[in-house]
Order: sequence, then structure tokens, then C-alpha cells
Amino acid sequence: MSGLKQFFFIVSLSCTILLFSSMQSAVYAGGTEYVVVRVYEPVGAKGEIVLTYGGEKSERISIEQLNSDHHEVNGNKIKDVFNRLSDQGYELVSSGSAGSGNPLTLVHVSTYVFAKDKP
Repeated sequence: MSGLKQFFFIVSLSCTILLFSSMQSAVYAGGTEYVVVRVYEPVGAKGEIVLTYGGEKSERISIEQLNSDHHEVNGNKIKDVFNRLSDQGYELVSSGSAGSGNPLTLVHVSTYVFAKDKP
């Protein structure tokens, strides 16, 4: 490679690295703040809503066991958590759900991820 071609290659590579580095800095400068909400609804015992904020900060809210007598009560508690997070500027960005166990030990777990831009 001739000296001039090598010079342009090094300049191009340096510009690319600088551009990528500045883009990464912009992503981390503002960033995003997340809250993970997990709802544990077992059939044979009381469940709970667990909000995880990060930095070892979390919150637990007791809910009733999973059966038809408690659907509205549990649903309203979950909705109250969603509304509170919405009032704090968070938006739902992802959710998933799973169940495991046999009919006597079934536990239903739903996971919701909320996010907002850091100030």
C-alpha cells in the first residue's frame, strides 16, 4: 500500500472509531431507566407483585391466590401499579407470561418491563 493510500486508510479508520465512540457516549449520556414488574399468582397460596428498580431497590405488594374469587381484586392491584408507573413517566415496553406446576401447585408468572428516559 502506498503512503498516501495508507494515510487515507488510517484517517478513515480513525474517523469511524471516533464516530462510533461519540454515538456510544450519546446513548449512555441520557440512557433509559427500567422497572421490572413480576406478578406471581400461585393457585394454593397468596401471591405478590414485585417491582424491581435496580440498585437493590425493590417493592412487594401482596395479592390473593389465583382463583375466580380474586380475579378483580388482583387485576385492580396490577392496574394500580401500571397507573402509578405511567404517572411517573414510564411506558410499557415488553411483557411475557408463563405458568408451571401441576393443577395443585400451579403458579402463573407475568413479567412486564417499563422504561423512561433518564433526565
